Amino acid sequence: MILKKFFKLPGILLLRVRLSLHGVTYGSKLKGKSVIISNIGNIKIGNNVNLNSFPDGEPFKTGLQAHCKDSKISIGNNCLLNGTRIHCRTQVSIEDNCMFGPGCKIVDNDSHRTSIDVMKRREPPESSPIIIRNNVWVGMNSLILKGVEIGENSIVAANSVVTKSVPKNTLVAGNPARIIKKLDV
Repeated sequence: MILKKFFKLPGILLLRVRLSLHGVTYGSKLKGKSVIISNIGNIKIGNNVNLNSFPDGEPFKTGLQAHCKDSKISIGNNCLLNGTRIHCRTQVSIEDNCMFGPGCKIVDNDSHRTSIDVMKRREPPESSPIIIRNNVWVGMNSLILKGVEIGENSIVAANSVVTKSVPKNTLVAGNPARIIKKLDV
């Protein structure tokens, strides 16, 4: 906000400056605006990526948050993140040609420990990498949790909670997400 006030930069230029200031590397043809960035780790964005945010409230702003110095977020080429949040403590890898609907969340950790012991609850949460293969489509308001791999050409229906890996060429839906059908190639 301060940068915008002083420099009066156009949206995409402001995004590029903010990404650079946060140590994010990105390719050509980057699009987007109003992205939430928190990078203690390593964030890499490929070519022709669109980081859309919607002005009607915080839940629909794209956010890239690498919470630890060993965290790695990588977004491949030709991806569309439409009001999507990524919370990473270990690794979130999104390959090429993926699309995410508004309100999607990708979280590679439990956020906190489950224990009645206050000190144990404050220990770092359990984390496990997430891998989203080529050409995956994730419907709006879906949640992808730690340790999940989504196979190429798969679709996650809107409002799904993905707790287990998804085979390639598969449509999943529900909470927890279940296989609905195999997709024709």
